[in-house]
Amino acid sequence: MFNPNFRYTNKIVRQLTKISASREIILNSPLIPKWELTLRREAIIRSAHSSTRIEGNRLSLDQVSDLAVGREVMATRKDKQEVLKI
Repeated sequence: MFNPNFRYTNKIVRQLTKISASREIILNSPLIPKWELTLRREAIIRSAHSSTRIEGNRLSLDQVSDLAVGREVMATRKDKQEVLKI
């Protein structure tokens, strides 16, 4: 059995309580559907940009965003295809 090597202090318990309360507020807060769609779209675009950038893709965040909505982007076919398959 795992036995962690620490003690709960008053400070740790207070911080955990704050975290738990904050989490409940976030989970129970209504999200306007229009905002949710926008946030999801932005998250997908940022994720595609970040993950392909790590692998050497040269497209900027704006170019990835343009590709996502179907606009033409001046870039190599390989870079565009890499982003579009995500």
